[in-house]
Amino acid sequence: MFKLHRLGAAAVLMAAVFMLTLLACGGSESVVREVEVEVEVTREVDREVEVTREVDREVEATRVVEVRVPAEALDTLIIGNLNTFTGSLSEFGPPLRNAIELAASHVNRAGGVHGASVDVISRDTAANPVQGVDAARALVDVENAVAIVGALSSGVTVAVANAVLMISGASTAPSITVLEDNDFLFRTTPSDASQGVVLARLAQEQGHEKVGIMYINNAYGEGLANQFEESFTALGGTVTARVPHEDVQPTYVSELQKATADDPDVLAVLSYTGQAAVYVREAMEGGYVDEFLFADGTKGSEWIADIDAWDALDGSLGTAQGSPGSPAKDAFETSYEETFGIPPSHPFMAEHYDATVLVALAAAQAGNTTDSAAIRDALRDVANAPGEVVGPGRDEIARALALIADGKDINYNGAGGDVEFDEHGDVFGTIEIWTILDGDIQSTGRFELP
Repeated sequence: MFKLHRLGAAAVLMAAVFMLTLLACGGSESVVREVEVEVEVTREVDREVEVTREVDREVEATRVVEVRVPAEALDTLIIGNLNTFTGSLSEFGPPLRNAIELAASHVNRAGGVHGASVDVISRDTAANPVQGVDAARALVDVENAVAIVGALSSGVTVAVANAVLMISGASTAPSITVLEDNDFLFRTTPSDASQGVVLARLAQEQGHEKVGIMYINNAYGEGLANQFEESFTALGGTVTARVPHEDVQPTYVSELQKATADDPDVLAVLSYTGQAAVYVREAMEGGYVDEFLFADGTKGSEWIADIDAWDALDGSLGTAQGSPGSPAKDAFETSYEETFGIPPSHPFMAEHYDATVLVALAAAQAGNTTDSAAIRDALRDVANAPGEVVGPGRDEIARALALIADGKDINYNGAGGDVEFDEHGDVFGTIEIWTILDGDIQSTGRFELP
């Protein structure tokens, strides 16, 4: 029963606390805002009300609405590339740059890093550590590169490491494994600790008992020469001489005389294409030696054509980091040929492609395109198992980016082989045995582990 009375006072209504959720069009992330709203409503009532019925049920006065606020757009991901367009490794520069730019194109066509595009800026090191340091500083300080793909030469990589995230697709010196780099240096190609073993085994298999060595006087040449000599000696062979040479020389006759003084069966050429073009020609013309054993630094066709040595070197063998055929490798090679009109022509092209893709995927995992350390910290998350396996190519990269956006783990298996970074930033892989045959460089189809 209700009794009515007149009232001259105000009735006060207090509104409670609201949790508001605003949905933003096109946004991909949710931000929940808590807003406390206090509303006082005063109303004059001309009747007096006596409530004789007691109600003790509490009514929920809180509304929860989910609101999505668009995340702040990420800046462009700038990747620097330390390459060699001049000097003794210049033959490698353009094809490696193509591979890197193909990777960036695939990421951008897949939607970018949470919508942010990837830009690649290349600078020339001429395979010279001093010039390499200057080029790296320009990339980081002037171009604002957050990561570097490179360098090609191990000597440059060693000189530059420890500044920002670096992933080399070609620096193979064993010394890089133990370099103090604050975990900023990685590589997508196996160390020459593997190549030297396979090369020594190949020399023995070919019946060579005595080997002379000429090598470029840097981290790459010295590391490979050391491993080759250790492995070949353990197999019962003899290294008659190991002679270093500098990068740019008009002639290498003096070094050739020392390397062949004890009449070796074969000369191991552990140099770059620009140097081999000079001293292999001098060796053949001077009659110092007529059999050669090659490695990754000379796996290029231009220098052989330049000295017109296809016939003279026909049947020669060499080694280089490389993996057997796989769907991932086929996808890269097909896309490269469709884009540039020629098939991949040099070693380390797939490895440079992989390095570029991994920087982008790690940036997506980190949700950051400007913090090098954050991207580094996410690198093993996207490269290593466990996780859903993803590969190269625009469609696969789009799938990888979608999985990352959904909070799922991925495991990138690259065009150059499985990428599983160990605690040193190294990967483990096979070594290909290649040959010079019928005016071309061809794979023998043999891929060996050390």
